[in-house]
Amino acid sequence: MALFRAMRSSRHSHTGRIVALFAAMLVCAIVFPGKAEAITLIPPSLELGLIPGQESQTSIKLFNEESTAVELYTESRNFTATGETGLPLFDFESEQIGLSTWITVEEGPIVLQPGGRYEVPVSILPPANADPGGHYAAIFFSTTPPTEGQVRISSKVGTLILATVQGDISESGLIQELATKGGSKLHTRLPITFVTRFKNTGNVHLKPAGTITVKNLFGKTTATLDFNTGKGATLPTTTRLYETLWEHAAVNATEGSFWTQFWQEYANERNNLAFGRYTAEQRLTAGATNQVQGLATVSFWVLPWRVVLVWSLVGIIILFVLILLIKRYNTWLIRRNQVKG
Repeated sequence: MALFRAMRSSRHSHTGRIVALFAAMLVCAIVFPGKAEAITLIPPSLELGLIPGQESQTSIKLFNEESTAVELYTESRNFTATGETGLPLFDFESEQIGLSTWITVEEGPIVLQPGGRYEVPVSILPPANADPGGHYAAIFFSTTPPTEGQVRISSKVGTLILATVQGDISESGLIQELATKGGSKLHTRLPITFVTRFKNTGNVHLKPAGTITVKNLFGKTTATLDFNTGKGATLPTTTRLYETLWEHAAVNATEGSFWTQFWQEYANERNNLAFGRYTAEQRLTAGATNQVQGLATVSFWVLPWRVVLVWSLVGIIILFVLILLIKRYNTWLIRRNQVKG
C-alpha cells in the first residue's frame, strides 16, 4: 500500500505544527510526487522498554519497490495526540527535548537502489535522570534534508516510537462514556456505531481491549463485538474516542424519487433488521497485567418503521383476503345446502 503526505514547514510559520494523518498511526509507505518510486518501512511503529542510562538498539527496514533510485534523509521529532482521534501531532518548530534527542540514527543521504533494501540501525540512550513513563517520537525519512531556517517542501514518512522508561509506572484509566454515534437513542436499522471515550490517567500509553455485548429486551445476547481490533493506543493524560460497529449487511445508498428511496431504505432495514429495546454492555481491560478495567452500558431503541408499515399493510391485505374467502365459502355452503333441501 502506498501512502504519502507532502509537508511544508518553516521555522517562523505555524505551518510547522502539523497533524500527520498516518492512517491512524499505521505509517507504512511513501510515494514521491511526480515519480513512481514507492518506499516501504517496516515496522510502522515500535514499542520499546528503556532503562535510564542504558542504550537500546533496534532497526528500521526500508524497501524500494520501484525502478528508480531514491535518496532519503532522517529526522526525529516528538509527538503528542491531537484531540480524541489518536492521530499524532508533530511540532517541527520548537527546540526538541526528550525522546527525539535520545535517538541516534544515520542522517543520510541513504541511497536506495531500484528494488533495494536497507536496514537503518537505531540507538536510543535515555539519560540517567529520564522521567519514568511514556515518551513518544517518530523517525522520519524525507526526500530532502531537514534544513532549518527556510521553507521546504518534501515527502515524509515515519516510524512511530512508543517508549516506556522504567521506574515509577502508573497504569490507570477509565471509560468516560459509552454511547451510540450521534447520541441518538432511536434508530431505524443497523448498522449502529458505538462510541467509547477512554481516558488514560496514568503515565504510559494503554491499548484497551475487550467486548461490547448487545442484549435484547428479554436479556438474550444478540451480538458480541470485539473492541479496539486495531489496537489503537491512548497516550498518557489524554482521552481517545474508539468506534465499534454493529451491522448485519452492507447498506446500499438511496437515490431517486421519494418512493424509490422508500423502497431502497426498506431493503436496507430488512437486511439490517433489529427491533425493540437493546442494551449494550462494554467490558474492557488494559495495562501490562490487565489491571485497568472498565464497565459501561447504554440503552437504545431500534424501530424499523418502513418494515413495520409494509409488513402491517401486507398482513392487513392477507387478513382481508382470508375474510373474503371465508365469507364466499360460507355463502357457497349455504347455497349448496339449500339446493339439497
